[in-house]
Amino acid sequence: MTLIRCLAFAAIAAVSLPVARAQEISKEVKVEFKRVEVGGQNTPQIQAQNVKDKRWNPKTWLEIDAGFALKKAKTAEDKNPVVDSLEFKYFLVLNKRENGKFIMLTATIAYINADEAERELHAMAFVSPSSLARVLGTAKYTTPEIIPTSWAIVVSKAGAIAGFKSEGPGVGQWWEKVENFAIIDGVLLPKSKTPFAPLWGDYDLETAK
Repeated sequence: MTLIRCLAFAAIAAVSLPVARAQEISKEVKVEFKRVEVGGQNTPQIQAQNVKDKRWNPKTWLEIDAGFALKKAKTAEDKNPVVDSLEFKYFLVLNKRENGKFIMLTATIAYINADEAERELHAMAFVSPSSLARVLGTAKYTTPEIIPTSWAIVVSKAGAIAGFKSEGPGVGQWWEKVENFAIIDGVLLPKSKTPFAPLWGDYDLETAK
């Protein structure tokens, strides 16, 4: 990559992203979110042959579907449009308190083989009904009760911030103020570890094993 192209790519990223406290801004990749859908999703009922059926009732999962595009900086050594991996850090604030603080669910999921030629890529994550029941203190929750009041997604590449998106009443990079929340980490799952794994074909990105 020429010096001019390096400086131009870094300048675009600096304008688009907030000043990071502990992380630098990525010069390799820039992520631009298109739309993020956060809502309830019922457990899929998939029929299979030659097995004894079980009686069960579908429950409600929390689903995050983050649509985004990306730009990858090219170098003389690497003109491949595919980014090998991106780390998504999720922050979901629920309308539920623990020890006087609102509960924030967090998790980091690595997605692989993201192609900048795709107009819109999708990163998906889920919170299981059993985790929601534990966090909310009841298995008889309603869909509105599991919708976050605020959420943020921060994307990084090799430890540097490539993009972020947030929604809710928080000011600035509110998700960094961990002392304000009761943190429950690791409850978000990649699609591959849920009953949704066989669905939707090539719609969403693979995750690292």
